[in-house]
Amino acid sequence: MRFAETLTPECSRYILLHYHIFKNGGSTIESILERQFPERFATLHGSSSETALDASDLLRFLSRHPKVCAVSSHHLRYPKPQNGQSVFFDCCFLRHPLARLQSSYRYFCRCGLDHPLAIWARAYTSREFMRRLIDEAPHQVCDVQVTQLANAGAFTRPPGEQDLERAGAIVREMALPGLVEMFDESLVVGEFFLRPAFPTLRMEHVPVNVSGDGDPPADSPEYWTNLWGKDLYQTLLRMNELDIELVARARREILRRLDLIPRVSEKLMDFRARCRRLPASWPVAASAAARA
Repeated sequence: MRFAETLTPECSRYILLHYHIFKNGGSTIESILERQFPERFATLHGSSSETALDASDLLRFLSRHPKVCAVSSHHLRYPKPQNGQSVFFDCCFLRHPLARLQSSYRYFCRCGLDHPLAIWARAYTSREFMRRLIDEAPHQVCDVQVTQLANAGAFTRPPGEQDLERAGAIVREMALPGLVEMFDESLVVGEFFLRPAFPTLRMEHVPVNVSGDGDPPADSPEYWTNLWGKDLYQTLLRMNELDIELVARARREILRRLDLIPRVSEKLMDFRARCRRLPASWPVAASAAARA
């Protein structure tokens, strides 16, 4: 004889996680999440700039804040959490490493912080700044993004092919892989494929915390040679071969997903029109309203 029983499982909690790599468009992503998840969005920080938070730290935070459904963090590291009660949708934006380095230099030049890198940036040209980083802080210039994804940001040695493979697998499995060089396309992919979990998600944006003088042409040897000299340019290329390949793999994955979206050209045009309709002051106004 058999018996039947009806179970009512707990509803899954959907959490959108943004792994924020410095100077990779993360402030703009945070502004989107703050708008889309009012009073349900949180930024998560460690006790110092060197802190690395892992999945267990995140799960403890979420258990204390059951209403939160979107989190952004500079300090949170992969692998993403595995939890039977929650489904995690991860997002991380990558960038051509040379463009990222130059953007970091511009940021430190103007930020006014009393940080060693800011002090160096204000005292040195870009070439001098990069040379000092190579000599005294190689972890800041050597395949930073591969290290961030594959090794939880811990630079114990120069990363190798095995690290690239781990980082590449994380990119392929991301809910929303992103590239600064394909910012709008990445977000159109995100809107489309995140819709089952977040049906009202709209990711139009106004750029936040940008350098202000345009993005450096990442694939222009002439630009980098004029800026840094041929010798330094070649050195930084060698130190970032794995990051450059990781960016190429992310591009292929984003293009693969774009190709699956029907009428993608129309969706991209509509997305950019929505971006143009946002007032230029929107992120500042939105943040002020959220704090009020």
